[in-house]
Amino acid sequence: MKKQTTFILFAVIFSFFANTAESKSILKDVRINQSENETRLVLDLSEKVKYKLFTLNRPDRIVIDLYQADLGKGLKTNFNKAGLINGIRIARNNSRRIRMVIETSEILFYRLSAIPKNPNPNHRLVIDLKKAFEGSKKVAASSVNRKKFIVAIDPGHGGKDPGAQGSQVIEKELVLKISKKLKKLIDQEKTMSAFLIRDNDSFPCPDNRSNCRQQESLSERITRAKEGKADLLISIHADAFSDRSVRGATLYALSDSRKIRRGSDYKVMYRPKTKNNVKLKSTSSRKSLSRVTGDDIDAQDQSIEIGKHILKEMKKDVRIRKKTPREAEFAVLKSTSVASVLIETSYLSNKDDEKFLINPRNQDKIVEAIVRGLKSYSATTRKDLGKK
Repeated sequence: MKKQTTFILFAVIFSFFANTAESKSILKDVRINQSENETRLVLDLSEKVKYKLFTLNRPDRIVIDLYQADLGKGLKTNFNKAGLINGIRIARNNSRRIRMVIETSEILFYRLSAIPKNPNPNHRLVIDLKKAFEGSKKVAASSVNRKKFIVAIDPGHGGKDPGAQGSQVIEKELVLKISKKLKKLIDQEKTMSAFLIRDNDSFPCPDNRSNCRQQESLSERITRAKEGKADLLISIHADAFSDRSVRGATLYALSDSRKIRRGSDYKVMYRPKTKNNVKLKSTSSRKSLSRVTGDDIDAQDQSIEIGKHILKEMKKDVRIRKKTPREAEFAVLKSTSVASVLIETSYLSNKDDEKFLINPRNQDKIVEAIVRGLKSYSATTRKDLGKK
């Protein structure tokens, strides 16, 4: 009887481990899809799997551990460059897990989604990658290389949207005047050129439609900046507030990591803290600054850096409410491919600020300060990139 009990117990234990082994998920396939600024990696698995994801740098990489999983028969375990991925290695890390190492072209935004089997026969893990610092890299490079530095100027509001109301002027008309002055001054610089998102009393809409929703217009302003190959978007506004004693100019800009859409699942890969937010990559250290491109530069948060230079110059001639750039998630500031700042030139709700703003000479002071700020940013970036 004792022997029979022992045999049954052994059979139960063997059956448990056999079923556990059978329940292991099989990594059946790895698929990569790519576009200009985004890459998608899809892992096809036979069953749901426990996983862990973390990121590392030097080189930049995403690591995914798959627990209680096996490699499918004939599965390719090494992949060469594809889109934003420089290479992939897959191997059994220990008896409990498979490790996938994804080496990326740079620090990226990433998100991981798990998609259940039904109706697809595979359980899928989907890793989406997108560029995070393209705008910062491009604006830094264009400020020092031989290419003209292109500025898109967005006079806020327009058409059906008047913006803030003063006692003597409305925002949409005032900011168009200031924007035209800014374009004229930038175009006088040998190393710069500018264009206007709107050059009349119109409300920018996709496909030049006569009417659209507010969000469509805001997106269209970014689209026009991209189509014009702008290195920087400057949005010009005038503010208003219920407390009429509030006055002074404010500049808004976003750090690159905050340009992810609110509520998005995207995260930014690990980035070590550095003293400088811009530097030449080691592979480009011998390259002349006149020939550098965004690909040669490691840069972040250049919208804020530009904002600091503009504010430093503005406070010489213009009353400033906030001495440093403020971060606010305005739609025109959220593109990762174009650096951008939004300038509230002062308050139309304050009679002294309004009087200041409608004076043509003071409008000149504002645009002159902005251009000095751009030139100061360029000089500082050149110095930082020149450091070995």
